[in-house]
Amino acid sequence: MPGAGPYRVLTIEAVVLHDEGRHRSIPIKIYYPDAAGPFPVVLFSHGALASKDAYSALGRYWASAGYVSVHPSHADSVADSGFRGTLRGAIGDPRAWKDRPRDVSFVLDSLAHVARFAPPLAGKLDLGRIGVAGHSFGAYTAALIGGTAVHFPGMQDPQRLADPRVAAVVLLSPQGEGCMGLTADSWDQLRLPVLVMYGSRDFGPFGQPPAWRNEAFLRSPPGDKYDVELEGATHMRFAGSLAAAGDPPDPLFLCVELETRAFWDAYLKRDPEARRRLASQRLEGCSVAAGQFATR
Repeated sequence: MPGAGPYRVLTIEAVVLHDEGRHRSIPIKIYYPDAAGPFPVVLFSHGALASKDAYSALGRYWASAGYVSVHPSHADSVADSGFRGTLRGAIGDPRAWKDRPRDVSFVLDSLAHVARFAPPLAGKLDLGRIGVAGHSFGAYTAALIGGTAVHFPGMQDPQRLADPRVAAVVLLSPQGEGCMGLTADSWDQLRLPVLVMYGSRDFGPFGQPPAWRNEAFLRSPPGDKYDVELEGATHMRFAGSLAAAGDPPDPLFLCVELETRAFWDAYLKRDPEARRRLASQRLEGCSVAAGQFATR
């Protein structure tokens, strides 16, 4: 069974970036390979109420495969931002819909000056190859960064917060129409390569069926779009934090690791073999019975 990649992983734990324009502090955690680089950059947006320290399994796995994985904490983080609201309050706040993508863009701005706040990363970042990923509210964040449009309350026209520096996005348990300002045409301009993953038991926050989560795949322009439904997976299965120490690897989370790595390798490292494996709709090491694969 495939394990981690070839690189030893190091971390930078306690960095806080300051966005003076928004009077906002953004804590970040960074996983990176212990090698010269430069390496493509993946920025990961956490789910509502989580933090930069969640989803460490993904951060470590991507870094072991030759990526610098940057994890910010958003304002709805209980751990780092002192958020005291509810889950529904967090995802129902239009200010957060806008501020989270702005956090991502500000972090990307800051990475151009990484030697100032994280000297070990000097020379390790390839800022010409950037991907953004996220889970749940983080998937929403990544979708907006990729070009998804949102109808904000009180505004007639849909708003876009896309960042042109981003080459590809991974959406783990994303939202569909009718939630958080998303409408049937929200994905019309989502033209980047996109990987959507969700579970067959991954219901929406208001009881929507799991298939509701693949609308970013179905309604975006075709070309370089991938969709994986993991059989039996619940919403939090994608966090990679349910197993206890010493437990055998979770075969469903292994599929998340393998599929996301193949996607990044295909579109950030531009590896033709990885792209072929993606298009085959079956990854070596991932149980055939575990997922339903589709491409457009």
